Amino acid sequence: MRTYSIYFSRLSGAIALGALLSFGLSYTSTANAAQGCGKGYHVDGNGRCVLNAPGANATPVTGRPNCWRNANGALRCSR
Repeated sequence: MRTYSIYFSRLSGAIALGALLSFGLSYTSTANAAQGCGKGYHVDGNGRCVLNAPGANATPVTGRPNCWRNANGALRCSR
């Protein structure tokens, strides 16, 4: 009986730690999505903030209105 309770406490602790780490990683990755430029803008190759607009070879993303993938495959959305 004692062996099972020790195993369960270690398992639940590992699951709780994994859940907290997953939440932290998912939050930080979306918090910086605009690259410091603000919603509807992104950083270009020269480090300037530019308006999100479909360029050459852009393809629309199904299920996400006003979003497209550019020639490099990066997801972009307008305001």
